[in-house]
Amino acid sequence: MSTPDLVSTQKILWWRSVPFNAVVVGVASFLAPGMYSAMAATGAGGLASITVGNASTACAYALIIPSALAGSAFMGKFGHKWALIIGACGYAPFSAAYYCNSSFGTQWFLIFSAIICGLTSGIFWATEGVTVLLYSEPYRKARMVAIWQSIYCAAPIVGGAVNLALNIDLNKKGGLRPKTYAVFVALNCIAPLAAAFLTPAHKVQRTDGQKVKQDEYAGFWKEIWLTIMEMKHPRVIACSLLWSQSLFSPSYYGTFLASYFSVRTRALGSLVNPVMTIILYQLIGVILDNKRWQARYRIVSVYAFIQAVSLMSFIWLIVLSRRFEANPPETALDWSNNMGYAWAPYLLGLAAQHVQYGLFYYFAAWLFTPKEGKGRLTRIIGTLRSAESGSAAIAYGLNASRTVTLSQIGFINIAFSVVAIIAGSYIISYIWSLDKSGNFEMSPNEYDSSDEKSVDMDMDPMKKADGGAAVTVP
Repeated sequence: MSTPDLVSTQKILWWRSVPFNAVVVGVASFLAPGMYSAMAATGAGGLASITVGNASTACAYALIIPSALAGSAFMGKFGHKWALIIGACGYAPFSAAYYCNSSFGTQWFLIFSAIICGLTSGIFWATEGVTVLLYSEPYRKARMVAIWQSIYCAAPIVGGAVNLALNIDLNKKGGLRPKTYAVFVALNCIAPLAAAFLTPAHKVQRTDGQKVKQDEYAGFWKEIWLTIMEMKHPRVIACSLLWSQSLFSPSYYGTFLASYFSVRTRALGSLVNPVMTIILYQLIGVILDNKRWQARYRIVSVYAFIQAVSLMSFIWLIVLSRRFEANPPETALDWSNNMGYAWAPYLLGLAAQHVQYGLFYYFAAWLFTPKEGKGRLTRIIGTLRSAESGSAAIAYGLNASRTVTLSQIGFINIAFSVVAIIAGSYIISYIWSLDKSGNFEMSPNEYDSSDEKSVDMDMDPMKKADGGAAVTVP
């Protein structure tokens, strides 16, 4: 159903509308994790030492595991707005540490700031996606996710332009100039102020006239425990594998870029890749919201396309990695010496991974509806983000190691992708059954009403009842 049965006639204040809040979350993401992504897109955070850059990032991701698990507790105690503000505060010290390391070789500050960033950014990560999904009307979720993620992806474009402008003459290997990081520090400092414009959940005005469902707060420590306990559900486990694989592979792409390309080409990559990602996001958002095709066909076609591009890119990069390990390039790959054959798989693979990440949020919006239990979506997203952070910490740790080659890490990525495809097939089989029974896309009043059909979290998606998915009606 493409539009609600009943549309609210209430005048909506633009600063309390769903699109405005999606933009606010997007801007906060732009200024905080987005700007960090602009540095990360150059490979190893743009530092000359790949080992140091990857090791500090691994430390940060390791600490995001507990902070993401605490995300629902912070949202329950302080609300979405303050959780987003708190989560945005840790990025500026991390960028400042990159500046100090690049300028003075300071190591301790890099590790200390990684700890601060890890302990706060997990809260941000758990809050941003949940806020967009809970605030949005059911029939506009894909578009709101597309708005949020597109603004976020614009950050690497702006950051990539900064990287390129300040390092355009560096056609050899090395690190970004220190003044590059000063720009990121300034932008990171604005992130908490941007997050302060978020509308509290109870004041959001939706086009369907429904109120945003408030999470049932169980107490700070109990919320953390309930978040951990979500991992016992099969669909949460399957989604954890999908989320984890999405954040496992970017470190491989970045390390490949930092190992063989010139500084200015690394900077150019951080500019071009997000442009490709935004174009793909908008295209896929339109396809997923197109009601001319049944939802199950839309989802399968989009997912299959993304997986095909990712696997092709991995294979391509493994072949190149083995060639370069046997015969290292005499000079850094640069736009002046025919780099396209090695640059293309990096661009395609990383763009596919970013878009895949947004697709999984679309999955979550329908797999774990708020009415399955108040607060569950918040806890589940926290669990998923914690799992992906653990995966990223392992990936960056591997890429920081001197004993594992890039081609070997490529094979690990392919193996993980195959496992994730199996998990994705499990999830899609559930969505397929749900869509065939007519319960995948419901009108907002059906979706949000207290009489809504609910889906048992423990049910096997392969089991059918009355020719469709097994559902229970309380």
